Formats: sequence, C-alpha cells, structure tokens
Amino acid sequence: MLLYVIYFFSKLLIAAVKTLVANIYIRQMEEELNAFQTQTLCECIEIVKDVEDGSLILGFAIGGGIDQDASKNPFVPNDPGIFVSRVTPGGPAEKAGLRVGDKILQVNGYDMTMSTQKQAKKHLTKNQRIIRIKVTRNNLMPDENVATAVPQSIDRPTKPHAEYV
Repeated sequence: MLLYVIYFFSKLLIAAVKTLVANIYIRQMEEELNAFQTQTLCECIEIVKDVEDGSLILGFAIGGGIDQDASKNPFVPNDPGIFVSRVTPGGPAEKAGLRVGDKILQVNGYDMTMSTQKQAKKHLTKNQRIIRIKVTRNNLMPDENVATAVPQSIDRPTKPHAEYV
C-alpha cells in the first residue's frame, strides 16, 4: 500500500512539474510575441492639406476597414485594416511620403487598426489643415531605399472598398 501511495504522489509531482514548465514556456512565448507586436516598424507622416475651392484636400484614397470584406484586400489579404489605395501625383500626400499600400495605424493619435472605413474617413477629413498619420508598410526598414511594390488590382477601384479623402 505504501508503495502505491509513493507511486501515486510521484506521478502527481511529475504532472505538476510538467504543468509548471509548460506554463513558464507559454508565458515566455507570450512575452516574446507581445514584444514583437509592439516593435512594428512604422513611419510618422505629416500632411499639409491643399485648399481647392474652399475644401481641404489630402490627395489620397483609402480602402479597407472592419466593415469591408477583408478577403478582397489587395495589399494584405484578410487584413481588415485601413490602407492607402491611391495617391494623387503631386498632391499633399505624395509630397509628404505616403505610398499606395501603406497601412494606416493612427490618424492624429486615434487608433485606426479596428475602425470602419467611415470612421477612418471622418478622422482624415476633419477641418484641420495638418494631419499626422502613422503608417506601416511591408518593406519599411530603417535604411529604406527600395520602392514599395504596387499590386495590379489597385488600378481597378472598387466601391465601397476605396474612397477618396
């Protein structure tokens, strides 16, 4: 009987140690994942809007949003984020460095990662002459010298997926 009790408690002890080790490993993986997610490379862009016929013009169109079909995203399939779908040549956005395919993370400090297209447009078109946008792009590196590849599908605008702001 004593051997059975010792055997039983040794099995419990082994199971407890395995669980403890697994929990420590999971915690370490979660910390590494959180560190990776917070280190997303991004660029802050300041756009001074042009004034045309009394209206403030940004010179770019957006697509995406959590209210759109993310599977049709031409830049990052199944990503519901807000993306720059078109940039007007010579416009304020192009002059500031915004590119087709940029994912908009923030507009004037407002988080855009879980916004609808309508909410994003509202923040972008506020009656402010200057807006500050935080974006990320696939090849954003500290010493970036390579142009962003533009998918062929953006030449064919879709409604309501893309909207000028």
